[in-house]
Amino acid sequence: MSLPTKELLLKVQKINHRRSFKIPNGKQYQYKDIVFLDRFHCLKISENTEKSQKAILFLYGGGMILSPHGSNIKFAARVGKRSKSDIWFPYYPLCIENSIDMLYNMLFEVYKRMLKEYDAENISFLGFSSGAALSIGLCQYNHEQNNFLPIPKQIIACSPGCVPLSEEETAKMRNLSEKDIIVDAGFMLHMKDIMTHGKDIPKYMLSGARGDFTDMPEIHFYYGTDEVLYAEADYFERACKKHGVTYHMHIGNGMCHCYPMMPFIPEAKRALNEIIQILL
Repeated sequence: MSLPTKELLLKVQKINHRRSFKIPNGKQYQYKDIVFLDRFHCLKISENTEKSQKAILFLYGGGMILSPHGSNIKFAARVGKRSKSDIWFPYYPLCIENSIDMLYNMLFEVYKRMLKEYDAENISFLGFSSGAALSIGLCQYNHEQNNFLPIPKQIIACSPGCVPLSEEETAKMRNLSEKDIIVDAGFMLHMKDIMTHGKDIPKYMLSGARGDFTDMPEIHFYYGTDEVLYAEADYFERACKKHGVTYHMHIGNGMCHCYPMMPFIPEAKRALNEIIQILL
């Protein structure tokens, strides 16, 4: 994440070439491929042949440039099993080739399809890193469409990031960068160019904390104090308070980026168990 942008994207493209979409093997779960906009895949994961009453829109991380790793699929499946929920796992378009508005266009269609199978109050958004940012931004996108779709029950956003839009924000990220073992502050500073491809993009798509939080569902935030994106916690908190959104800020002292995905760490295991309880 600290590589120069051109070098980083070249390396990412090689990684993504090895991560092309495929339906996993195994009989423990039921897998279904649903295609959106004629070319983007969404993997539906169910434990049983019968559809659950609940569903999770699972948005993986990867800086909006990395395709999901097989471990992301396995983790999502386990979350679905423990929370008694079907998982909808979009292989959303990446910002290597697309501006970020295309991501929201595809995810909006996924959520629209989910609402044909589940009641909105039985759908949760669960996102990690860039996926967490998308989980918040998707509700803002819906608000921009005059609340065309009903809002989900809740959002669980682990380490949502934003493009820094002020000197104060940038300074906070730089101060945290030495502690962060995963994300470099320099990457966040270059994200705007990667995400926009020169297009005029709504501000909330770059920084969800600067977007309109009107009509947002309840939000659970998870941050580690030793990650660059912890710099965004205050901004999200201010936005929630300004618009009267029910929110919970879960802070892992000394924890790293997206720590609930690392249950071999005792504090992370507790956080993941807490997330499962929220989803039940």
